[in-house]
Formats: sequence, structure tokens, C-alpha cells
Amino acid sequence: MSASTPSASHRLMPRHWVALAVSVVPLVLYAAFSSREGDLPLYFQTSRAFLDGAVPNRDFRFEYPPYAMLWFVPAAWLGGDVRGFVVAFGLELTLFDAFIKWLLLSEGVRRWGTARRAWAPFAAYFVVGWIQSVHALKRYDLIPAALALGALVALMRRREGWAGAALAVGTVTKLFPAVLVPLALAVSWRRGAKPTRALVTGLVAGVLPLLPLSLVWPWWRFASFHVERGLQVEAFSAGLLWAAHLLGFADVQWVHAPAAYELHGAAAEAVRDITRKLWVVGSLLAAAVSVRAAWRRPPVLIEDVARLALVPLVAFVILNPVLSPQYLIWLTGAAALALLSGAVGPSAVLLVAAAITRGLFAGSTYRTGFQPSFTVLLLARNAMVLGVGLVWAREAWRRGRPAPVSGASADVVPHSGP
Repeated sequence: MSASTPSASHRLMPRHWVALAVSVVPLVLYAAFSSREGDLPLYFQTSRAFLDGAVPNRDFRFEYPPYAMLWFVPAAWLGGDVRGFVVAFGLELTLFDAFIKWLLLSEGVRRWGTARRAWAPFAAYFVVGWIQSVHALKRYDLIPAALALGALVALMRRREGWAGAALAVGTVTKLFPAVLVPLALAVSWRRGAKPTRALVTGLVAGVLPLLPLSLVWPWWRFASFHVERGLQVEAFSAGLLWAAHLLGFADVQWVHAPAAYELHGAAAEAVRDITRKLWVVGSLLAAAVSVRAAWRRPPVLIEDVARLALVPLVAFVILNPVLSPQYLIWLTGAAALALLSGAVGPSAVLLVAAAITRGLFAGSTYRTGFQPSFTVLLLARNAMVLGVGLVWAREAWRRGRPAPVSGASADVVPHSGP
């Protein structure tokens, strides 16, 4: 089979299903028996208040987009108390993790059939996902990450309506999938009016419930909480500022704020304001680069659209004034898909960066301020993420150049079917 021709066999074999089951079992056990709670008690308190009749952002603060509540309530209702919720919601998250792994296995088989490379996305995600489980199963980011990855797969399988709905629901669950909407629109537009209408219909259907919801729930107030947030200690600019502090060039304080550990002080305020502007501008530019590439040379293979998606996703993460450890979960699925062909280096670096995030919490200094060794690890992690983002942006920019007039292009291949 050539490196540019998708596999004609799309069905998973028994060994794939066994591998999928084996990969999920450790997470099920961790979700059921781990004593770590993470943010789950907060989810339980808010969803329990909602079930008791309180209105979010009117009777109590709800710091997440409104659809997040949809994922919390079933576990709160079934779990009964905090401990029951931790188990129930953890098991709910393992279902989304299994969905991501199923997508990666399915796309690997569609692309490579029985070849070994078909296993690469699943295997890479399994290893990194297990290391990340301490964050992945104690926060809800796996849900929008699964929706975003599902949207990319649906888009490339020419299920534009489902792609739009997944992006819309993901966005109203955790915002970041919104950066993929311009890319999806560009791909659909190049396919014609009917795919574009399907995508837009899915997007509209996904956000339509917000209209009646607005009559009883001021859901938009969640944004005010995030506007007030400071410079989170793991952000790219925060790491540089903290290193300057350790070297005696800046005076900042490591503070436990309501939602995270932040850097406070005059220097931190100035850096936060600059970071916010760079974040907005950088994310918009990254989205424009991916749209330009998709418009001029529409992606044909799933790994092509994964790399294009990673350009705005990485920019949204690494330029953010808040870079919580679970944010790397947003990137790992697409990075794993990018392993299906081409250079493996950028994906490998990003996946390693996601894995070593766990090391930032291996000692006791996170609560009091990173010591030099942990600061170096943070700087290395952030530099790795930024570096691969620039690599993918450069690749996308080159992809956006006009294709050669003569000669066959290695990127022009038949579509693998719906």
C-alpha cells in the first residue's frame, strides 16, 4: 500500500477491540478507586445545586460554559454524594476516552489497514493518556476534546452536519473548539454549497438551545470570571516571568487564587495584559494560516486536517494567560492522528510535552513556587509546545502556496469514501 492511498478496509478486527478494551481497563480502575478528586467536588456542588432548583450565575457562580452542566448532572444524580459523583463522573470520562481511542484505531485502519503504522495513533495516545490520567479523569476536558476530534473525523468523512454539531456543542462546553470552526468552514466551502449548508446547519443546531436557555439562565456571565483571572503559573509568559524572578530580575508573588495558582504583582499584571493581547492576535493569525492552507490545498487525508487543526489549537493553548495542565489534552488526539504519515518528530515532541506535564506536580513546590529545577522543566515543556506549533504553522503556510502546474502531486489522492 502506498503512503498516500487510504486503506480500502475500514472495519476493526477482534484484536483491535481487545486492545481497546485493555486500554480502557486501567482508567476504569483509576476512576473507581483513586482517592484524588481534583475539580470534581466543585462539579458536584454546582450540579447538585442545579438539581435542587438553583439557577447558575444567578443563585451561585458557575464558571464554565453552559453545556458543561449537561455532563455534570447525570453523574450527580446517579452518584448521590461527592464520592459517588467522583466515581460516576470518572467512569463517564472513560467512555469519552474510549471514544477517542476508537476514533484513532478506526482512522488508523482506514488509512493503513493491517500495516503496523495503523496502530501508531492509538498506541501513542494510550501511553500519553495514561500518564495524563491524573488530570484527564479529574477534570472534564476529555469531553470537549473528544467532541473536537470527532468533528475533525466527521469532517473528513464528509459528515459535515455532524462535524458542525460536534464543534458547536464542544464550544459551548469548553470554548476552545471554536478555533476549529474557520478551518471547518474553509474545508466545507471548497467542497461546495451543500456541504457548507450542512456544516452551518449543524453549528446552528448545536447552539440553538442557548436561546430559550437565556430566558431562565444568564449563562453568559461565566465569561466575567475568566476575564478577572490573573496570570496562571504554568502559562508560557508566566514561566519566563517566574524564571526572571528566581534570577532576581522581577518581583512577583506565587499566590493561590480562587481557580488556580497565579503570579501576582505589578510585573505580573503588565505581563498578563500583554499576554492577553498576544493570545487573541496569535490565535486569530493561526486560524487564518490554517484557513489559507485549507482553502488553497484542501486536505484529503485525516492527518492533513489534524496538522492544520493543531496550528490554531496550539496557539490557543501556548499563548494563553491560563495554561492549566489539562489543556494539553486538547492537543493529544490530533497530534496522535498526525502520526499516520509524514514526519513523526513534531507529534512525538508534543506528546512528550504532554507526558512530562505530570512532572510539574511530582514535588511539593507547586504550592509554594517552583524551584529552579521545576522551572526549567516548565520552560522546556512550554518551549516544546511552542516549537511544534511553529513547525506546523510553517508547514501549513507552505501548504498554502499555489500547487505546481505540471506534474502529479503526492497530496492529490482519491477520497476514501464516506
